[in-house]
Amino acid sequence: MEFKVYPKQKSPQLFKSKFVEALTKSNIYIIDSMYIVVGILLISAYYFYVNPSISAILGWFFTGFFSWTLAEYLMHRFLYHKIKDASYDTGLQYLFHGIHHRYPHDDDRIVLPVVPSLFLAALFLGLFYLIFQGEALVFGAGFLIGYLIYITIHWMVHKYPPPKNSVFSWWWDHHNIHHYQQPDKAFGVSTPIWDIVFRTMPKKGRRTVKILVEKEEKE
Repeated sequence: MEFKVYPKQKSPQLFKSKFVEALTKSNIYIIDSMYIVVGILLISAYYFYVNPSISAILGWFFTGFFSWTLAEYLMHRFLYHKIKDASYDTGLQYLFHGIHHRYPHDDDRIVLPVVPSLFLAALFLGLFYLIFQGEALVFGAGFLIGYLIYITIHWMVHKYPPPKNSVFSWWWDHHNIHHYQQPDKAFGVSTPIWDIVFRTMPKKGRRTVKILVEKEEKE
């Protein structure tokens, strides 16, 4: 598989409508602020209207937080990449994720935009309520904060160079392998735990995609 990448270029306009096009772009600071507020509101609602137990809050919060790491892996592997061959260059996979692979440092495409992000959050919270009832408030808060940490790590990996002589440089190494060597491996961004469990850890020296780095896209 060959895939052209434009690391120094902004992605082209996807829709003719300026309004619709604006909805496809995002900003890390807006998303982080939004979910911090939502998380606080959910925990507060649980404390005042469901159960003021701190131990219950911590237990449900960290259960939700850990559950996000699995959702992160599954969505990246089976939604953002095609199930058959982990490709991402056509169809919905390109629109939702492949465009990020093609323009990996475009700030507007690193984070899921506000509208689809809120839509997915509402679906998850609704599902959690059906399963956990009132406890879904804190479980959902942990899940959303897990998502917040994931997108922040993802944004930093693409925005800044890896720190020298730091254990945190693992994030850069693991994710860059996914982008530039083995797109069918290294689906975890915030943690490698599910790559280990489902045997998708990258293999040294293996390459399944030929990346063609281009300076500028010809119109």
